[in-house]
Amino acid sequence: MLELLKRTYWWPGLKEDVKKYVQGYLKCQQNKVQHQQKVGKLHPLEIPKGPWQKISIDMIGPLPNSNGIDAILVIVDQFTKMIRLKAITMNISLEGIAKIYRDEIWKLHGVPRMILSDQGPQFVLKFMEEFTKVLRTKIKLSTAYHPQTDRQTKRMNQEIGIFLRHYVNYQQDDWMEWLATVEFSYNDKKHVATGRTLFELNFGRYPWKGDLMIQTEIL
Repeated sequence: MLELLKRTYWWPGLKEDVKKYVQGYLKCQQNKVQHQQKVGKLHPLEIPKGPWQKISIDMIGPLPNSNGIDAILVIVDQFTKMIRLKAITMNISLEGIAKIYRDEIWKLHGVPRMILSDQGPQFVLKFMEEFTKVLRTKIKLSTAYHPQTDRQTKRMNQEIGIFLRHYVNYQQDDWMEWLATVEFSYNDKKHVATGRTLFELNFGRYPWKGDLMIQTEIL
């Protein structure tokens, strides 16, 4: 259509005008040949019934070296969206990840019913095998894996990166020192899906941040 018009007419913005006309003309859109494959049906993940029953595990890295550390382990509770961050190295073993989960998550929330990971089902299986080893238990655990991309975790990873870029030094080698602040700040803001802060959903209260009055008591 554009080529036919250009044979006879020309005006500034001709190409954009033709494009807008075609996009807004119903017959053109109905009869246009689709060359890409049809999009499959969306299968949303089941909503967990409580906190820390379903988690996702992801890694951010490699990052600029910070005290010998070059990656971040991101663990997300899919119910409240609370995040836990741990500075690691890119060559960390599954046993190392399992020990971090034991020491940082399991002791507070127990074993998850489901694990999501973009690393694939083999990663989840091996992780659970290593996790039972570090617990020194012979319990046989089964995990469910969904091949859908975990977009929520990817979105959180982007926000983590934005925060760090605002506060790291020029050399970008002190990001490890900011992880606790990133985790606290993210968990203390309202989530768009729930309208509540992640601290509130997990603990039923907001964290006290202190005030200008410092109280001391002499014993």
